[in-house]
Amino acid sequence: MTFNNLMLREIGSFQVTTLVSDPPWKENCYLIRHLVTGEQVLIDPGDDADAIIQEVLSGGSNLRYIWLTHAHHDHLGAVAALGRQFGIVCDLHKNDVRLLHHAPMYALRFAQKNIELPEAFRTFGADYSFQFGDQAITIIHVPGHTQGSVCYVIGDFVFTGDTLMYKHVGRTDLPGGDASLLKSSVNKLLEVLPGDKVIFPGHGRAWTVADAQDWWQTVTNDPPEHNTFEMA
Repeated sequence: MTFNNLMLREIGSFQVTTLVSDPPWKENCYLIRHLVTGEQVLIDPGDDADAIIQEVLSGGSNLRYIWLTHAHHDHLGAVAALGRQFGIVCDLHKNDVRLLHHAPMYALRFAQKNIELPEAFRTFGADYSFQFGDQAITIIHVPGHTQGSVCYVIGDFVFTGDTLMYKHVGRTDLPGGDASLLKSSVNKLLEVLPGDKVIFPGHGRAWTVADAQDWWQTVTNDPPEHNTFEMA
């Protein structure tokens, strides 16, 4: 497999590379590189560890973290191999540990695919942050798509996983989903983030918080859920 789409952009002192997995999932894996220190972070490496490894090595081998926005199988299928290659463990919210353990079962059921669980992982809870480059990285807990869904705020951008995508929210009909909680989480997210931040979602295109705020005002009562992988 090769990534069907690869996009790169620089925002402030960071470089963000988006690696989009093959259909049907078209999941966005993000490689963020701090241009000053050379440190790198992977967010949601969902598929094809070999291609992701090559992309990491092309920017140097200093991979410091693997972060999960949530523990659905299409967001973590490459984690085990990446952990072995670079000698690090992935980090996820403590409320998604059970979902992590069930990921191989769901991968087999929904994708007819075998994935490997990481040998080790770390969990975090409320009021936790990471240090990356020259910044403390804010984590926002946004339950609803899953119990342990989170967003990572880095500088002028935010990685929202499947909580908030371009004119869609995440589906809530899977284990751990809660439509009411998801609406509350999106409300909170769009209240605390400034409008000029760039949203990098788990599927589909990037957009700004300001655009998301305008859209959310029109759909708050019945937001469309992301239940197809053909997104603009």
